[in-house]
Amino acid sequence: MMESTEVVAAEISNLIVNTQTMTLATLNSAGVPEASMASFIYEATSHQFYTAVSMLSPHTTHLAAKKPTGIMIIGDEQGAPQVLGRKRVSYTCDVHEIFRESESCHLLYEQFTTKFGGIMEVLFELPDFHVFCLRPISGRYIAGFGKAYTLKGDSIAPMGPNDIWKTAGS
Repeated sequence: MMESTEVVAAEISNLIVNTQTMTLATLNSAGVPEASMASFIYEATSHQFYTAVSMLSPHTTHLAAKKPTGIMIIGDEQGAPQVLGRKRVSYTCDVHEIFRESESCHLLYEQFTTKFGGIMEVLFELPDFHVFCLRPISGRYIAGFGKAYTLKGDSIAPMGPNDIWKTAGS
């Protein structure tokens, strides 16, 4: 049975708020996909994600190219009743850099330090760290087996078997 959109929205919010890292799916200049992990801050009012990453990581160059990027936030294996049915949300996002000198960047640095502790103070002093905003365009939430939803803007719609084939590859 599918839940109400309010319940699903609360589940998604709870998953995001209680997770510290996300998986990034980026494309290199040759179009080859690459997966990586990154810390994030979520701004609930704007529905935007922010990540701070090093230029030593290939995904930073990919993000700087401002190409659409995939992200996934997934529930912990240990707390899942069935590991294959873990709750997860994935989005395709537009990307833009938040420049180091901006007021926004300084506010985000404070939020990262609050969430992740002193290691962020050290990392932010390194000149190769960059902050990016990831703005969701569309997404999908999996609440467990047989419970899938499409996400677009504030819209949450249950998915059926036929919907999966329509969105495959999109």
